[in-house]
Amino acid sequence: MKHITSPENPIIKKAMSLKQRKAREKEGLYLIEGLHLCREALGAGEDIETFFVRKSAYQKVEDRELADIIGQSQEMDIKMTLLSDNVFDKLMDTETPQGIAALVRSRKWDTESFFGADKRKGHGNLLVLDRIQDPGNAGTLIRTAEAAGYQGILILKGTVDLYSPKVVRATSGSLFRMPLLFTENTKETVELLHSRRKRVIVATPYCDSFHFQVSLDRNVAFVIGNEAGGVSREFLDMSDRQVKIPMSEPVESLNAAVAAGILMYESVRQNFHKEAEEK
Repeated sequence: MKHITSPENPIIKKAMSLKQRKAREKEGLYLIEGLHLCREALGAGEDIETFFVRKSAYQKVEDRELADIIGQSQEMDIKMTLLSDNVFDKLMDTETPQGIAALVRSRKWDTESFFGADKRKGHGNLLVLDRIQDPGNAGTLIRTAEAAGYQGILILKGTVDLYSPKVVRATSGSLFRMPLLFTENTKETVELLHSRRKRVIVATPYCDSFHFQVSLDRNVAFVIGNEAGGVSREFLDMSDRQVKIPMSEPVESLNAAVAAGILMYESVRQNFHKEAEEK
């Protein structure tokens, strides 16, 4: 096991550079930290370049979870790098690091593999992120989409970097498992969805239909818009249907992640109802 004691080491410099989006995109790598995320990455079969282990944590290994991760990584022949406490702490973003982190290669999905990954028995529902900016919202949206059994997530250009530390933490491991497809613009996205027979459903308060009045059970693509401006005008014009969530005055809008959760679980409810009728 390699032991690093200097922050000037090339491996550490490379890891430190991944705090910037430009470097993450160039290298195709991102940094994760903490017991939970490292365990989830292992379980999902992510391409882990190396684990970083804090020296004092490695020497004690009092935490059974940490010992298990170290043992699994050795069995899987994943490289481990021991860092002095000061180097490890400098690399981490959290105030109380748990003694383990990893460099993970971001998974690439092409159109075929993305649309071929269906978690819900052919229901084929998707989430579309239209320039979502808040890392916490983005992470919660990814996690909620997985919990609701959604097929995958399309991410339009202008959305926050999904591999930033705050987004990665907010996904709580769902990032490793959810198929992600990045698109350039609205026209390309809608044409792609229509070519796969998906109905584009836009959430907006400026329409007549409530979400529970519309068939949302299968092959829908919910578009969740920018926190400040909502969905783009193009999406409104090119959508197949627009829906709104009922709200009592004087509230005019909901948090993007909350709204998406309500919409996605309405599709789950409708699916359960339809499956019960078909039995």
